[in-house]
Amino acid sequence: MTLFGGVIPITGVTFLMFSIFAIIVVGFALGRITIKGVSLGDAGVFIMALVFGCFFYKVLDAQLTVKLAEETVSYTSSALKIVESLGLILFVTSVGFIAGPKFFGNMKKNFKSYVLLGLVLFWQADFRQWHALCWAE
Repeated sequence: MTLFGGVIPITGVTFLMFSIFAIIVVGFALGRITIKGVSLGDAGVFIMALVFGCFFYKVLDAQLTVKLAEETVSYTSSALKIVESLGLILFVTSVGFIAGPKFFGNMKKNFKSYVLLGLVLFWQADFRQWHALCWAE
């Protein structure tokens, strides 16, 4: 794939990054469409990612395949694991920013319940471990 009549070649990792940004842009545009008061919102990005994965995975795999002397190595799974990890990091960060201010207020309000729940869970796990050790003989 090339842009501007072959001036900018898009291959390999550049194709992966171009695909990611295209998915994001088209997904946000899809999410902004409102039909009878209903819109996809940010889920449009997820839908576009699923569509891209269904129809363009072989193209991505071909772009991320390197032919060495006698073997062919594909870096597609490694590249997608990196994208997956970055997406998870961004998701958890955004949830933390949203829930952060409410967290300490909620913790202060329900502190006794949370401590009691933690002790019950700890006791249950300890009891199960002890029970498994005693009856394993």
